[in-house]
Amino acid sequence: MDKVVKIYDSFKDAEKADIEYYSNLDPNEKLIELEIIRENYLNSINAGPEQRRLQRVFEIADRE
Repeated sequence: MDKVVKIYDSFKDAEKADIEYYSNLDPNEKLIELEIIRENYLNSINAGPEQRRLQRVFEIADRE
């Protein structure tokens, strides 16, 4: 991923550009971006191996 610096006149323009950027990515590129964000977060909290796993969540719903 290339690093690019862009300057905007307002936060609204920057947010609009972000939305446009992410909406134009294909699904595989979105997953790559998500994994980068996840890795950066885990590194920032000094996560151990047990914290790097995704939690399994089970929900039981009663049906009528």
